[in-house]
Amino acid sequence: MADPKELRELPFFMDLNDAELDAISGIVGECEFGIGDTVFEEGQQGDSLFIINKGDVKACKMTPEGELLTLTHMEKGEIFGEMSFLDGSVRSATIVSTSELQCFTIKKAHFDKFVDSDPKIVFKLLKNIIYSIHPIVRRMNTRYMDMINYMWGRKRG
Repeated sequence: MADPKELRELPFFMDLNDAELDAISGIVGECEFGIGDTVFEEGQQGDSLFIINKGDVKACKMTPEGELLTLTHMEKGEIFGEMSFLDGSVRSATIVSTSELQCFTIKKAHFDKFVDSDPKIVFKLLKNIIYSIHPIVRRMNTRYMDMINYMWGRKRG
């Protein structure tokens, strides 16, 4: 069970009132990792959402040559693991801590049970997941268009 006061400090939980924070803290766990630890690997089954409380991580994909290619870095307040958490799919990337890391976690099974007891809180958290994903998608779209423009310009030149 997480301390509601610590949750209050993170953007992911900021729009919850004190009673809602107390309620959700009952299903929020905590985990810690050292520098360079793998939090989870691409292709693993996943059932937890992670919210970074301290430290930072990098999201990586495995190249055909077996090397980890860093896609992005995430720091305090950001979330990861949301795709598997929402749809039950396998992890789409490997997450590696780049510093001492402390995260809050929410397991899908606990979250699903919570839906019936307090749908208003669930709605707020789902909205916050969407708000967290939004800038990631925008960055990816920009990088994709930069890549297309580079390739298109290169072929024409």
